[in-house]
Amino acid sequence: MATVDENNGFDAQALAVMERTIALDLSLEEANALRAWLLKPTADGATALDDSLVNASLKKLSGAIDKVEAVADIRRELEEAGFDTNGMGDDQMAELGRRIGQVSSRGLR
Repeated sequence: MATVDENNGFDAQALAVMERTIALDLSLEEANALRAWLLKPTADGATALDDSLVNASLKKLSGAIDKVEAVADIRRELEEAGFDTNGMGDDQMAELGRRIGQVSSRGLR
């Protein structure tokens, strides 16, 4: 393991723990446009997926988009069935959707 002196005075382990994050507020349309742009191949056929950091970021973005769309679908289905979902947050909706999915997959085989 490297020591502080071997890393020019920096403690690499401490720097790794202090990783900075950025939170962005994007509309669903903006997020989908960014995802589509990142997936578009360049003239030489390369895509953003060829870069491991961009690939990891794209997976996070896609997961967030999928969650927003799934929660909206669950909310719409419940409201069409007559349930009031106004007091439920997105995390509650996602959990309810998971629980309904688990129960229905067990009982409807």
